[in-house]
Amino acid sequence: MNQNERDRDQDSIAALLRETPAAPVSSNFLARVNERIDETAGWLGLTDFRAWTLGLVPAAVALMLVAILWPATTVASLSAKPTTPPQAVPSQTFTPSSYSDWQQDVPANALLEAALQSPARTDAR
Repeated sequence: MNQNERDRDQDSIAALLRETPAAPVSSNFLARVNERIDETAGWLGLTDFRAWTLGLVPAAVALMLVAILWPATTVASLSAKPTTPPQAVPSQTFTPSSYSDWQQDVPANALLEAALQSPARTDAR
């Protein structure tokens, strides 16, 4: 079957379908279809994202308003405690192989120095 025969067949079927009158539809057809869909959906009906989205909009708006209108701590209340001038922290040496160095607070400069320092060379030949 070549392309011309297929086109002719499709045209004749399309003409036949255009001439055929539409079948009458029952007035309660839509209600019956929706009822059957609801029966087969079961628990999957709870996963309807449209219903959840519309239902949760008020809760989302309420949370947004609480976040915007909630009184935040101000800078003045945070600085109410007496401040002491920063003291110079003695430079600590950090050795990556030392377990105790990983368990304490080490300044960033000590970490940087340890990272940039070349490893000790051992001649164990």
